Amino acid sequence: MSKITIGALLILLTFSGVAFAMTLNEIMFNPSGDEDTDEFIELFNDGTTSVDLFGWRVSDGTGTDSIVAIEQGLIARPGQYILILDPDYFDDGSTAYDGRVPPEALVVTIHNGTFGDRGLNNTTAEIVSLISQGGATVSAYTYTTDNGQGISEEKILSSDGDAGANWANALVVGGTPGGRNSVTPPSRNLAVVGMSYLPQNPPPGSHLTIMVRIANTGLESSRDSLRLYEQWNEESSGESLILLQAWETGLMSPCDSLTFQHGWVLPDVSAHTILAMLSHTDDRPADDEWMISVSTNGVMGWVVINEIMYQPEPQRSEWIELVNAGSVSWNLDGWQIGDGTSLVNPSQRFTLPSIMLLPSEYALVASDSTVFFENVPSSVPVMIWPTGTLTLNNAGDSLVLFDAHGQLVDRVDYRPSWGDADAGVSLERIAPLAESNHPSNWASSLDSTGSTPGWLNSRTMPPNGAASQLMELQPNPFSPDGDGRDDILIVRYRLEQADSRLDLKIYDVRGRLVRTLAAQTPAGLTGEVLWDGCDDRGRWAPSGLYVVYLEALGKSGSRIQTARRPVALARRS
Repeated sequence: MSKITIGALLILLTFSGVAFAMTLNEIMFNPSGDEDTDEFIELFNDGTTSVDLFGWRVSDGTGTDSIVAIEQGLIARPGQYILILDPDYFDDGSTAYDGRVPPEALVVTIHNGTFGDRGLNNTTAEIVSLISQGGATVSAYTYTTDNGQGISEEKILSSDGDAGANWANALVVGGTPGGRNSVTPPSRNLAVVGMSYLPQNPPPGSHLTIMVRIANTGLESSRDSLRLYEQWNEESSGESLILLQAWETGLMSPCDSLTFQHGWVLPDVSAHTILAMLSHTDDRPADDEWMISVSTNGVMGWVVINEIMYQPEPQRSEWIELVNAGSVSWNLDGWQIGDGTSLVNPSQRFTLPSIMLLPSEYALVASDSTVFFENVPSSVPVMIWPTGTLTLNNAGDSLVLFDAHGQLVDRVDYRPSWGDADAGVSLERIAPLAESNHPSNWASSLDSTGSTPGWLNSRTMPPNGAASQLMELQPNPFSPDGDGRDDILIVRYRLEQADSRLDLKIYDVRGRLVRTLAAQTPAGLTGEVLWDGCDDRGRWAPSGLYVVYLEALGKSGSRIQTARRPVALARRS
């Protein structure tokens, strides 16, 4: 499936030269439920006038079906989604999409008993076409078959034609029948996309600079207000938030970004939570907040979310695995874990009991006792969260881990697209010390049982833990060919100074820059950075030898440490 960045989307939007009135918009060829009833094709009227669909047809290349009315007629209004359901959806009493189709959508069906000759093929790509009353093919797309079950193919921008680059796998299991596609960027959306502070690991009384980065990830120009708070306790109400500074972003064009800075003095040795917050008035309020913990020890991050079973088999438990990826033990007494709702509602967090988690040990948090049917080692503590606290959404969610002081320790905003989205198969973290929200740091479990609760992840690349020297590469060679073996290069580092800034670059053997992995990035003493085998333009780098160059810079920008290591990229296919 072709993937496309927001920037590329907006270029597509700006330079598209063709306007399509009635267009294919979504294809569900491999539904989660019964294939005889739950396949669908969605259209969209992108024009300015209504269209009478009488005499219009859809085809899968093997057969052609006339579109027929159910109760709402066949007039498609401008800006309306048209959902074409299989007749058996109604005849056999399927409820797969009940409650999910917006009332403003036009729901129709076809005159035959199935799409095409025998339904939409799950294993062989077919060309789906929309044919007007006059016999003209006005929209056509050949879908791919790399989707997991229940994952439709969605058009990214309805007005930008049927090229493969304008389609992507849905981010929502079950698709978005009759509504805005999950892969379509929001119209208006400013997002908090980063937050950091300098210097790292400051002593009490230090003057810090807190930096908040805002980006316009929507399709339209937009403005908002930004507030920076210190949070004094676990309650995320207005009374607990102390306003540090307020800004107005001004009008930001699509793809624009701004960095706001605030000077602040660290008052003592305890950890302090700093929260950046937009106004929650745009189309995607979920990305309007960012929280960091500031202390003399920096953000903890040693105990991390390591494996997620968000879509278990029927009658089985959801669960989350934690691992102590550090070198010291942690008592989890009073720690809390929650989903995205707990970021604003602390009552939705589950408080952990007193458990001493030793280095490299695991703990499991689950929704119910069926987790004990999993192959969990008897030495691994298992905790059951109460009903009404966590819910792991199949369409993606945020998982947050707080320490006993309410400081954010780890956050993972998982998405089905990070893995295969198969029921009963967990998402596994590849490198515990690498960035929690890097999609390349997560993949579907390769274990024959579908998961590894309480065991070393099938995707983890040993040795596990911090580097023992300035720079280590694992595995070497690596083979980013998507077969689940050695797909990601992990660059581990150990620096002499905690307030260093890191430059990390990949060069080919002729000295040409291939990929910048870190540029003046605050690094801490140890860490991990991932390379997925792509260059800076997102293209696969060819097989061959490359040089990983690390440069650690001090406060003044002077070079402190440097290292060069060769790595072999060797695809198997």
